[in-house]
Amino acid sequence: MKMNEQGKPLRKMTTLPRLLMAGLVAGSMMACAPVVDQRGYVFQDDIAERIKIGQTDIDGTRQLLGTPTTTSTLNGGAAYYIHSRFVTESYRAPKEVDRKVLAIYFNENRLVRDVAIYGLEDGIIIPIVARTTETQGQELSVIGQIFSNLGRFGDGGSSADGL
Repeated sequence: MKMNEQGKPLRKMTTLPRLLMAGLVAGSMMACAPVVDQRGYVFQDDIAERIKIGQTDIDGTRQLLGTPTTTSTLNGGAAYYIHSRFVTESYRAPKEVDRKVLAIYFNENRLVRDVAIYGLEDGIIIPIVARTTETQGQELSVIGQIFSNLGRFGDGGSSADGL
């Protein structure tokens, strides 16, 4: 029997603890893998070539591409087909890494006037401003609110002796 440095017999690791250890290592490595999320319209490579400027109308566009993600009614109208790709890494919030917008503009006769493809770099980042409206009067802490209510627990009715 083999002995360790303290003179105690060596224990051999059985198969079950080895499998558990391997599973733990593999699971922790998989937890760090990024998760890719595809959202919106699924584009095909030749999609913009199918649409003929001046020939394809709104109904033909919908038959060819399906229902748009969003539409506009200004200047003859437009249809937008939007695709985004988000990546989530471990505990972080999802981050948009790619966006493609197929914009189809129509003229007054409901025929395609122009086709454009925009990417994430073409977008404008709009900063969100968080504003709060301050309340009138004095702001009280939690303890101040508790002590300010002492003695105010009546129903507001008449006194107990019925006068």
